[in-house]
Amino acid sequence: MKSLVFFGIGIIFLVLQTTMFHRFPAWIGQPDLLFLLLVFVALQLGTFRGLVLTLLLGMMLDIFSGVHLGVYPLAYLLLFSVIKAISRNLALKDSVHQVPLVMVGFLGFAACVHLLVSLLSPENETYWAWPQLLQHIVILGVACLPFFHCCQWLQDLLENKPPLSLFVFKRRPANRFNRV
Repeated sequence: MKSLVFFGIGIIFLVLQTTMFHRFPAWIGQPDLLFLLLVFVALQLGTFRGLVLTLLLGMMLDIFSGVHLGVYPLAYLLLFSVIKAISRNLALKDSVHQVPLVMVGFLGFAACVHLLVSLLSPENETYWAWPQLLQHIVILGVACLPFFHCCQWLQDLLENKPPLSLFVFKRRPANRFNRV
Protein backbone atom coordinates (compact mmCIF):
# COMPACT_ATOMS: atom_id res chain seq x y z
CA MET A 1 0.00 0.00 0.00
CA LYS A 2 2.81 2.40 0.90
CA SER A 3 4.59 1.66 -2.35
CA LEU A 4 1.48 2.43 -4.40
CA VAL A 5 0.92 5.72 -2.58
CA PHE A 6 4.52 6.79 -3.05
CA PHE A 7 4.34 5.68 -6.71
CA GLY A 8 1.28 7.90 -7.17
CA ILE A 9 3.06 10.80 -5.49
CA GLY A 10 6.05 10.18 -7.74
CA ILE A 11 3.85 10.33 -10.84
CA ILE A 12 2.35 13.62 -9.64
CA PHE A 13 5.85 15.02 -9.01
CA LEU A 14 6.97 13.80 -12.42
CA VAL A 15 4.07 15.53 -14.15
CA LEU A 16 4.70 18.74 -12.19
CA GLN A 17 8.41 18.60 -12.90
CA THR A 18 8.04 18.08 -16.63
CA THR A 19 5.10 20.42 -17.28
CA MET A 20 5.03 23.20 -14.69
CA PHE A 21 8.43 23.73 -13.11
CA HIS A 22 10.30 24.46 -16.35
CA ARG A 23 8.09 27.53 -16.78
CA PHE A 24 9.50 29.13 -13.64
CA PRO A 25 11.94 32.00 -14.16
CA ALA A 26 15.60 30.99 -14.09
CA TRP A 27 16.32 32.98 -10.92
CA ILE A 28 13.70 30.99 -8.94
CA GLY A 29 15.04 27.62 -9.99
CA GLN A 30 13.34 24.31 -10.59
CA PRO A 31 12.95 22.00 -7.59
CA ASP A 32 13.56 18.32 -8.25
CA LEU A 33 10.89 16.80 -6.01
CA LEU A 34 11.23 13.38 -7.62
CA PHE A 35 14.85 13.25 -6.48
CA LEU A 36 13.79 14.06 -2.90
CA LEU A 37 11.12 11.37 -3.04
CA LEU A 38 13.58 8.76 -4.26
CA VAL A 39 16.08 9.65 -1.51
CA PHE A 40 13.27 9.27 1.04
CA VAL A 41 12.32 5.92 -0.49
CA ALA A 42 15.94 4.77 -0.30
CA LEU A 43 16.11 5.73 3.37
CA GLN A 44 12.73 4.49 4.57
CA LEU A 45 11.38 1.64 2.42
CA GLY A 46 12.72 -1.87 2.09
CA THR A 47 15.28 -2.83 -0.50
CA PHE A 48 13.04 -4.66 -2.97
CA ARG A 49 10.15 -2.19 -2.85
CA GLY A 50 12.55 0.72 -3.06
CA LEU A 51 14.40 -0.76 -6.03
CA VAL A 52 11.19 -1.40 -7.96
CA LEU A 53 9.85 2.07 -7.18
CA THR A 54 13.16 3.70 -8.11
CA LEU A 55 13.38 1.76 -11.36
CA LEU A 56 9.79 2.54 -12.39
CA LEU A 57 10.02 6.26 -11.61
CA GLY A 58 13.43 6.48 -13.27
CA MET A 59 12.04 4.85 -16.41
CA MET A 60 9.10 7.23 -16.44
CA LEU A 61 11.39 10.25 -16.07
CA ASP A 62 13.55 8.83 -18.84
CA ILE A 63 10.55 8.54 -21.15
CA PHE A 64 9.36 12.08 -20.42
CA SER A 65 12.63 14.00 -20.47
CA GLY A 66 15.54 11.68 -21.13
CA VAL A 67 18.21 12.40 -23.70
CA HIS A 68 19.18 8.74 -24.04
CA LEU A 69 17.03 5.89 -22.80
CA GLY A 70 18.38 4.28 -19.66
CA VAL A 71 20.40 7.19 -18.27
CA TYR A 72 18.01 8.24 -15.51
CA PRO A 73 17.09 4.72 -14.32
CA LEU A 74 20.77 3.80 -14.13
CA ALA A 75 21.68 6.98 -12.27
CA TYR A 76 18.76 6.59 -9.84
CA LEU A 77 19.60 2.92 -9.22
CA LEU A 78 23.22 3.85 -8.51
CA LEU A 79 22.04 6.55 -6.11
CA PHE A 80 19.67 4.08 -4.42
CA SER A 81 22.42 1.47 -3.96
CA VAL A 82 24.89 4.01 -2.59
CA ILE A 83 22.36 5.36 -0.09
CA LYS A 84 21.36 1.84 0.99
CA ALA A 85 25.02 0.83 1.41
CA ILE A 86 25.87 3.96 3.39
CA SER A 87 22.75 3.83 5.56
CA ARG A 88 23.64 0.38 6.90
CA ASN A 89 26.55 1.78 8.89
CA LEU A 90 25.56 5.42 9.41
CA ALA A 91 22.54 6.99 11.08
CA LEU A 92 21.20 8.70 7.97
CA LYS A 93 17.61 8.68 9.17
CA ASP A 94 18.43 11.54 11.55
CA SER A 95 17.43 14.94 10.24
CA VAL A 96 20.93 16.31 10.85
CA HIS A 97 22.44 14.01 8.21
CA GLN A 98 19.67 14.19 5.63
CA VAL A 99 20.45 17.65 4.27
CA PRO A 100 24.12 16.90 3.48
CA LEU A 101 23.08 13.51 2.08
CA VAL A 102 20.62 15.15 -0.32
CA MET A 103 23.09 17.84 -1.38
CA VAL A 104 26.02 15.48 -1.98
CA GLY A 105 23.69 12.89 -3.50
CA PHE A 106 22.36 15.40 -6.03
CA LEU A 107 25.89 16.45 -6.93
CA GLY A 108 26.82 12.79 -7.51
CA PHE A 109 23.60 12.17 -9.43
CA ALA A 110 24.21 15.17 -11.70
CA ALA A 111 27.81 14.07 -12.27
CA CYS A 112 26.64 10.54 -13.15
CA VAL A 113 24.03 11.83 -15.61
CA HIS A 114 26.56 14.24 -17.15
CA LEU A 115 29.14 11.46 -17.51
CA LEU A 116 26.66 9.01 -19.05
CA VAL A 117 25.28 11.57 -21.51
CA SER A 118 28.77 12.66 -22.58
CA LEU A 119 29.85 9.02 -23.02
CA LEU A 120 26.77 8.09 -25.04
CA SER A 121 27.03 11.06 -27.39
CA PRO A 122 30.68 12.14 -27.68
CA GLU A 123 29.95 14.21 -30.80
CA ASN A 124 27.80 16.63 -28.78
CA GLU A 125 29.39 18.92 -26.24
CA THR A 126 27.73 18.89 -22.84
CA TYR A 127 28.36 21.75 -20.47
CA TRP A 128 28.66 21.49 -16.72
CA ALA A 129 26.81 24.57 -15.45
CA TRP A 130 27.97 25.27 -11.89
CA PRO A 131 25.61 28.20 -11.12
CA GLN A 132 22.54 26.21 -12.14
CA LEU A 133 23.76 23.11 -10.30
CA LEU A 134 24.48 25.05 -7.11
CA GLN A 135 21.04 26.63 -7.34
CA HIS A 136 19.46 23.16 -7.55
CA ILE A 137 21.54 21.96 -4.60
CA VAL A 138 20.50 24.92 -2.43
CA ILE A 139 16.82 24.48 -3.34
CA LEU A 140 16.98 20.77 -2.47
CA GLY A 141 18.82 21.50 0.78
CA VAL A 142 16.16 23.98 1.87
CA ALA A 143 13.24 21.78 0.82
CA CYS A 144 14.71 18.56 2.21
CA LEU A 145 13.62 18.62 5.86
CA PRO A 146 10.01 19.79 5.36
CA PHE A 147 9.59 17.33 2.50
CA PHE A 148 10.99 14.40 4.48
CA HIS A 149 8.84 15.35 7.45
CA CYS A 150 5.68 15.36 5.31
CA CYS A 151 6.63 12.01 3.77
CA GLN A 152 7.31 10.55 7.23
CA TRP A 153 3.96 11.87 8.43
CA LEU A 154 2.27 10.22 5.43
CA GLN A 155 4.12 6.96 6.07
CA ASP A 156 3.02 6.97 9.73
CA LEU A 157 -0.53 7.65 8.60
CA LEU A 158 -0.41 4.71 6.17
CA GLU A 159 1.02 2.38 8.83
CA ASN A 160 -1.88 3.31 11.15
CA LYS A 161 0.45 4.90 13.66
CA PRO A 162 -1.17 8.01 15.05
CA PRO A 163 0.87 10.93 13.70
CA LEU A 164 1.62 13.42 16.43
CA SER A 165 1.33 16.53 14.34
CA LEU A 166 2.31 17.83 10.95
CA PHE A 167 4.57 20.48 12.48
CA VAL A 168 6.42 18.61 15.24
CA PHE A 169 9.72 17.03 14.15
CA LYS A 170 10.23 14.56 16.99
CA ARG A 171 7.83 12.78 19.30
CA ARG A 172 8.12 13.94 22.85
CA PRO A 173 8.47 11.34 25.58
CA ALA A 174 5.54 10.78 27.89
CA ASN A 175 5.58 12.36 31.32
CA ARG A 176 6.80 9.77 33.80
CA PHE A 177 5.65 11.59 36.89
CA ASN A 178 1.96 11.37 37.67
CA ARG A 179 0.31 13.78 40.06
CA VAL A 180 -1.81 12.17 42.71
